[in-house]
Amino acid sequence: MPLMARQRPAAGFTLIEVMIAVLVLIIGVLGVAGMQLLSIQANQGAYFRSQAVYVGSEILDAMRANRPALASYTITIDPLDLSNIPADPGCATAAAGCSPAQTAALDLRRWGAHFADVFGAPDYRPTLPGGSARITSNGNLYTVQVSWVQRGWDDTDASDGSDLRSAITDTVQLNAVITP
Repeated sequence: MPLMARQRPAAGFTLIEVMIAVLVLIIGVLGVAGMQLLSIQANQGAYFRSQAVYVGSEILDAMRANRPALASYTITIDPLDLSNIPADPGCATAAAGCSPAQTAALDLRRWGAHFADVFGAPDYRPTLPGGSARITSNGNLYTVQVSWVQRGWDDTDASDGSDLRSAITDTVQLNAVITP
């Protein structure tokens, strides 16, 4: 009676099992990468919003410090049209100093540098991409609006050549009551 070879059960993984495991791993890694991209976008949006609040608060503080010239602070700043940004009054280094109106012009010129290259710097970068600003008044109520453009993950606007990311304009509005 010949000895029968005893068959051992198969051990290890088959190729199909390994391929399925790798596919599951790849799907997980792609999901994590997608969440990372959304997190980066949300952090960038929060950064731009905090910069807009800082920029708006900066000019409101300058206005509070120069109450005699409050009427001089109403302005619209568009980075493509620098005609509204006042010229340098040239009084910052003068021995006599600046009058309130000159101080307002100087404040607005410096503030305009957040949105447009008013100083002619060769490596200029705006504080906010596509940024613009407006200061309006209604009696003693002053409103500062700071806007910027950022890319958002959506499919609502394909006019910019993309069906996944669109240009979105965000605005921060700060209101302050300032009495002369």
